[in-house]
Amino acid sequence: MILPVVQIFIMFYIFQRSFLSTTASRTMCFSWHRRIWTSQDLKTKYGTNKMFGSSTNKTQRSLSSSSNDSSLQNDGSHIKSYSITGTGEKSSVRMKANTGHELQTDVPEKMGGGDTAPQPVEMLLGAFLGCTQATAIFVGRQMSPRLLIEKIEYDVSANRDERGALMLPIEKAPDIPARLQIISGKILVFARGGEKITEEQMQILAEQTEQRCPVANMIIASGCKINVEWLDGSST
Repeated sequence: MILPVVQIFIMFYIFQRSFLSTTASRTMCFSWHRRIWTSQDLKTKYGTNKMFGSSTNKTQRSLSSSSNDSSLQNDGSHIKSYSITGTGEKSSVRMKANTGHELQTDVPEKMGGGDTAPQPVEMLLGAFLGCTQATAIFVGRQMSPRLLIEKIEYDVSANRDERGALMLPIEKAPDIPARLQIISGKILVFARGGEKITEEQMQILAEQTEQRCPVANMIIASGCKINVEWLDGSST
């Protein structure tokens, strides 16, 4: 009687160890695949961890909302294209858009330029304001109730670390990004007829304009922070 009992005990022990080992193996396998999927998902959505880590909350939301760019591009009916030609001489570039408008950039004399036109970064800030204006008008009209904007006044500035462009040796990529690091300032919104803009309306206008403006969206995706205060112009 003792021998069968011992055999049964041994068989039960082997079965238990085998079952636990299989379960643990399955659990480890599932966890490993889950980590791989999560890492790949973050990389697909947000790019490198360095870019994602340097972003603000608004940046994260904007990048997340733009994560389906590749799928949207498959439908050509929604794609808007731009083209521009140009000729550069010394530090200045004269350009012409396919819409017929002419542009020019230059750099200050102390940087070796002729100072005959705005700097490229100044043009970028100008593009940011122009895109914000057009987008804000659209957002305001789509809000409920509608927010009809009479005008918007801007006072913004931007900073970058010059070492990102000037660091030597030239064969080595700089450790500091050349991009803008922050855009800050104030935006005063004046509603038509001098009407007051509520805090809730201003929040919707600011957030949706920032996320829908192509230029602002691109600036945020680069890692640059936009720290601009939106205010009711009638209250200033």
